[in-house]
Amino acid sequence: MRREIFALGVVVLSFVVFPASLFAYQAWRTNALDARVIELTANVPANGGWQPDTIRVHLGERVRLRISSTDVVHGFAVPALGIQVDEILPGHVEEVEFVASRAGRFPFACTRWCSVDHWRMRGVIEVIDPQNPNPASPTFAPPLYQQLNVNIDAAHPARNVPSEHPSAVRGAVLAEQITVDADTRTQSPSDVFAKLRADAALKSYGDLQLWDAIAFEWKRAAGDDAIARGRQLYARDCAACHGESGKGDGPAGRNLPGRTVIDASARRGPADFTNAAQMLGASDVLLQGKILRGGMGTGMPEWRSLYTDQDMWDVISFIRGFVFEYGMSDKK
Repeated sequence: MRREIFALGVVVLSFVVFPASLFAYQAWRTNALDARVIELTANVPANGGWQPDTIRVHLGERVRLRISSTDVVHGFAVPALGIQVDEILPGHVEEVEFVASRAGRFPFACTRWCSVDHWRMRGVIEVIDPQNPNPASPTFAPPLYQQLNVNIDAAHPARNVPSEHPSAVRGAVLAEQITVDADTRTQSPSDVFAKLRADAALKSYGDLQLWDAIAFEWKRAAGDDAIARGRQLYARDCAACHGESGKGDGPAGRNLPGRTVIDASARRGPADFTNAAQMLGASDVLLQGKILRGGMGTGMPEWRSLYTDQDMWDVISFIRGFVFEYGMSDKK
């Protein structure tokens, strides 16, 4: 009888108590050490966009996003948190894990052109501090274009346009002969040209030589690293509308109203970054204002919520190369 009771106890221990304990341990381990799982689905905007488009988590929480697509290839990025998923294929699930280490609102976006309304693929991750659930709203200094009273909606054609695109490569040869003293952020290239052309010491140089020197100065002031970063951001976020060559002919931008919402006689579609008259008449501050604020009905989205100031300067440094001919290595 004792042997039978002992044997029964072994059976119960082996097939009931031990598995139950193991499952309980695994459940405890999952709850204690694993991340909170949040399902996030990407649809083209006409079918609802991101679902959900607002994700709320607590400060210090470990989060695992399981991101899927129902229709086309999407991408995912939360720039402020350093999170990026390059490709989300339909029917597949991509996972990315992070710790919500600081409170705030962190916008996310699709990084692959998915439809003509791609720019609407925006959402936000809200990281809430339970100890301070209603923090005061942060204050920001006015953007530079407002501080300098730059009207970013006004036409800004260059007063002088070169006979061909200036070349930073040719300008490098002239760097020791022509000194370009310019604030490349606040002055337009056209204004700098006017100043150089009025300098009697440069009378022997032709207009195109002065423009070449200006092109080199803009490239030098930006730096190769900034131009390289700008190229990556442009390819990811801008080329779908503005085109790989900057001509404003990207597939997502062809039917956008562009400046026709301001001037009915203006061309439709995104800005053409190869248009020397427009680009040489614009300061970097003016271009930053357009990127930061967006086009106010033109179809150009705002990037203030996704880009840092440095991101914007880097993109501007790159797009300058469409007119300033940085050289093939800078335009790949």
